[in-house]
Amino acid sequence: MKIVCIDGEAQYSDIVHRDVIEPLRAAGHQLDWFEERFADAEATIARAQGYDAVYIIGDQGPLPKEFLSSVPGLKLVSFVGTGAHRFVDVAEAESLGITVTNVPDFASRSVAEHAVGLLFSVARRVPEGDRIVRAGEWAKHQGLKLAGRTLGVVGTGAIGSEVIRIAHALGMDVVYWNRTERPEVEATLPGRRVALAELFRVSDAVSLHLTHTPETERLITGDLLALLPEGAIVINTARDEILDRDALFALLREERLFGAGIDVFESEPPVLDAIPLDLPNLVLTPHIGFHTDEADDVFAIAGRNIIAFAAGEPVNVVSSSAL
Repeated sequence: MKIVCIDGEAQYSDIVHRDVIEPLRAAGHQLDWFEERFADAEATIARAQGYDAVYIIGDQGPLPKEFLSSVPGLKLVSFVGTGAHRFVDVAEAESLGITVTNVPDFASRSVAEHAVGLLFSVARRVPEGDRIVRAGEWAKHQGLKLAGRTLGVVGTGAIGSEVIRIAHALGMDVVYWNRTERPEVEATLPGRRVALAELFRVSDAVSLHLTHTPETERLITGDLLALLPEGAIVINTARDEILDRDALFALLREERLFGAGIDVFESEPPVLDAIPLDLPNLVLTPHIGFHTDEADDVFAIAGRNIIAFAAGEPVNVVSSSAL
């Protein structure tokens, strides 16, 4: 197969050449690497002509709308990550006979640890303390001890389940909610399942771990956030689109919440004018939850998805009916 990566980035080049391009070449396939952007739809479509598959990194945003129908012979879109539907129209791909694959679980522990790291950073005011020392000042602001407090985890997928286990090990009481009941999974988790509104009413901190779908768009409303006890913490390492961010920022400004930690933004990099950068109780990170050495396997797995598809044994196929 001839595969093209159009949205390559220099920071990933070495690992992709080692873990993807070389194994594909050894299996008789060819992947051509380009470091371009999807913003120019015409150029993106032109670049893909003559290829059987597209390997998408995803950092440059979704494929242009006209892309799938404008590349004759395209058989496969291999997405490097979990949320393929955010970058390719899966239903349209199915209608055109194009298979979409993803990496369904590649960095659960890494993202879970980052969520808990953000929780500690907010609770113990770590970035604020760092700024104080660097400025040559000396002020000690009161933080929160997490042990004994209640953490509400929204979403019990692979990442949310890891967060539940870590929080329990830290001595936190855990409540959780998921859109669908999964008794076989939840039977293995410490804590207890509650209704979504109750979760917000009883939680001293909430960590969000939902996939972004039409059903979860802005699911975490201002009304839900307003149920949180005064002095609560909100952590989002899932997707920005599931949360009413303006309502969250308003509660932070009113000092109704102790703080928030955010690793995801609707546009990345984010529009800074839309973020209250002056708030010391808001901790921001540049979508690095999965950026660990162990999580780099995501690139190799997306490459192996191509090899499996070419062998007539596709794996990790994304279905529009499952979204």
